[in-house]
Amino acid sequence: MNRIALTILYLSVLALVGCGKESENQSAFNACSNTKDVLNLPFSYILTESDRILTPSYDADDNNNIYVHFAPFGAHFNPMTGHAYGNNKVDFVGFFSENNLEIIDLGAGEFGWYADANASELFARRPMYYAPARTTITSISYVGSTSGLYLDDEPVWNMTLNFGNIEIKLDHVGKLSPALHDFIMADPDVDGHGLNIDTDTYTGPVGNIFPSGYLITAASGTELAFPQVIASAVVGHPGYYNGAGSTYPDRPHVQIEFFVSAPTANGNNDVCGFELMSTSLQNTFQNILNNDLTNPDSQHYGTWQDSAWQWRAESSICLSCSTYSNDLNGLYKDLGGWFDRGDNSTIKDELIAFVPVEQNTASYDSTLYVHDVQTEWLMLRRRNDSQTWDWEMDDASIVSTDYPAGEIITVEDDALLVLWRDLGQVAGDNSYQWVRYDVTNNLVTLKFGLFNSDINNVLKPDFDIDVDLANDDDVVTFGKTKLAGF
Repeated sequence: MNRIALTILYLSVLALVGCGKESENQSAFNACSNTKDVLNLPFSYILTESDRILTPSYDADDNNNIYVHFAPFGAHFNPMTGHAYGNNKVDFVGFFSENNLEIIDLGAGEFGWYADANASELFARRPMYYAPARTTITSISYVGSTSGLYLDDEPVWNMTLNFGNIEIKLDHVGKLSPALHDFIMADPDVDGHGLNIDTDTYTGPVGNIFPSGYLITAASGTELAFPQVIASAVVGHPGYYNGAGSTYPDRPHVQIEFFVSAPTANGNNDVCGFELMSTSLQNTFQNILNNDLTNPDSQHYGTWQDSAWQWRAESSICLSCSTYSNDLNGLYKDLGGWFDRGDNSTIKDELIAFVPVEQNTASYDSTLYVHDVQTEWLMLRRRNDSQTWDWEMDDASIVSTDYPAGEIITVEDDALLVLWRDLGQVAGDNSYQWVRYDVTNNLVTLKFGLFNSDINNVLKPDFDIDVDLANDDDVVTFGKTKLAGF
């Protein structure tokens, strides 16, 4: 493919044009109500497939595309994200395999995709991040080394691109483009703009490698960096690679993730990148997502059909324009995730999250839900101490469950009726529970009632916020301060 050569110049912070005070028109821009094509994705793509996009390979033949799928901004469930509190990144995954038939069963529980003995095709076919418009690179940060998961054990970098009042932070960057690498490695005494840093061999310290006041401008289309490739050689099967240790352990793939910050009604926040596109282009991506979500042979979603009732609830490309949504009685806030505060000397070990069910897309399927008419949200609980919940059912049996999720089928001013589904990881093992709640000063206190298999017999617990204190049992207080481990 044709690639635009690097056009970058060193500019001091005083000489940089466009990074001063925003104009009145810029301040009025609101990503959440945008209908124009303001800023596109930071990589090349082709819209010729019904359920995915194609991304041209960097060094390989034009016909050797990467097959790219994406998840909604704000999603909570695998395979969309690993963050149960909601994900404020724009997430794409690019497969080298065109379809599932290219993934070979190698025996003994091993699967893989054939590249070649030296993984040269993986290196050649991975895509490139490009500047989607003229931009200022304000930071290139070293995150740290890796071992075992990524191709060639490339370290993790991230890069921040400024477009005035909009910013993109490229995450999971494995390597800088050849031209940007050479530019930064140049001796500043010779060319006046290099940093004398070889990013291919750099080992730290972590953080931004730019000195104070150092910026780089890049023209639209400039090659910036390669996203990381998750690929491991399959032992005993030369030339075969898979994604061992990842969400897709049977196939190598490219991790394309980035944050987009733009003006909203609540100031600059992380937003859904599709919000910066025209309405027609947003609709095109929504149609692609609808087709992908409903394709049982999808490389992205196909193996997760048993949990479709969870991730299919989040079927809009932009679940939340801003992370500061505060509707639905205040429970769905900051993408719906709340973290155990450890009040009253209890242990901080729990997450609770609230997920609105999107019922206005073509991929919504009412048959996935037990109480379709009443279902408004999903609710999920997580622990970060590797322990399960041992819940006593109404028949005195004990169910051990790792990541319980359920339908919220009734919403009252201070109570939720939840149908916890697939408890103990068993499809159809369900139980009802009333949960009383209080939202005061950005804190959520929940009191969990008894379980019952019959909706007509489940009891609502008494709840007094002044009496019912956190106890690591049926009462827990949550806040927005994130806990490590999730």
